[in-house]
Amino acid sequence: MPRPGPYLSLAKAIRSFIFSSLAISVPFYIAYLGYSALDTSVVVLASLGISTLFLYLFTAARMRIKAKLVLLSGLFSISLFILYIGDNIFYLLFAMAVGAISLAGRDLTTNQSLEQYTISLSIEDQHRKTMMFSVYNFASYASGAIASAFLFFDTGVSFGTIFLIDFALSLMQVAVYLWLKFPDLKPKAQKKAISDPAVRRDVKALAALFSVDSLGGGLVNTAIITLWFKVVYGISLSGAGLIFVIVNIVTAISVILSGRISKGIGLVRTMVYTHLFSNVMLFLVPVFHSLLISEVFLYLRQTTSQMDVPPRDSLVNTMIPSDARVAGNSIFLGVRNGLQIPGPGLAGLLFEVFPEGVFFSAALIKVAYDIAFFARYRHYRV
Repeated sequence: MPRPGPYLSLAKAIRSFIFSSLAISVPFYIAYLGYSALDTSVVVLASLGISTLFLYLFTAARMRIKAKLVLLSGLFSISLFILYIGDNIFYLLFAMAVGAISLAGRDLTTNQSLEQYTISLSIEDQHRKTMMFSVYNFASYASGAIASAFLFFDTGVSFGTIFLIDFALSLMQVAVYLWLKFPDLKPKAQKKAISDPAVRRDVKALAALFSVDSLGGGLVNTAIITLWFKVVYGISLSGAGLIFVIVNIVTAISVILSGRISKGIGLVRTMVYTHLFSNVMLFLVPVFHSLLISEVFLYLRQTTSQMDVPPRDSLVNTMIPSDARVAGNSIFLGVRNGLQIPGPGLAGLLFEVFPEGVFFSAALIKVAYDIAFFARYRHYRV
């Protein structure tokens, strides 16, 4: 059986295409159905809540990795088919409930923690592991760029066509999981490993820090950024597609460079230095009240926004013992999902009174995370 890394990168790319296309198009779809920006933010909030519930339920489920991934991907496909055949808000909500469709634009699914665990066991060398996580995340953002380009170039595309293409792609993910062989999970070993005081201390500290970052991230996920540009500048679906073509291309390139940078200055410094710069740029997005300038600062933000992801994945999948990684990664995903939930609701309220506050609040919260993370882990040398 081949090494799982490239195939799991393909699975992640498929999910990212779907999540990106939905996060950009659904705010326009909801407007087409006659609902307001505040209504849209509530739907985005609901999608995050449901996806977080799925994460906790499937983390607790006693199933083999392969069976769990096949079931998750099967439900995801069913939900996209429901979205395709439906033509009102209730079908959208039902689809979200069946397959945990997230409108955040990012992959924060149970799939990811299981895929990362599988990749981490297949590679021992630290640098090669970091580079594999760079490829894994590059596939995600490159796929997001393709999804955005599709929405930009095909200006006459119907919402039904978008949902049908997403459904067809989701079936490929099922095929990838059926093809691969996955390691066995040992529940007793996992429970023993995660109950170790030193491991629990690290997991709790990392989870607390990641929750702060996610609180800020929930204010500026893809759907909310799309909605902000629509509300403030009145952009079209095609215009939103163009913005996220550039966003995802820039992000994909930066993710690949991240592995090389971390080899020179270390994982922690790569995470913090690049993230700080991106958050300063995020703060400046709404300052000058010009569509072009707002776009430029958004693109500058993306040059380093996700450079922390490969070193972060490598760090936690090295720091946490192998038997505790699935549980640890699930906890991290859980808090990251959970703390994103308030973001869309707060953003919806800010749209009504102070739209610029969405970016200001997100940037300041994320800067606080950067400073706190560096203060705790600046001496960690990997």
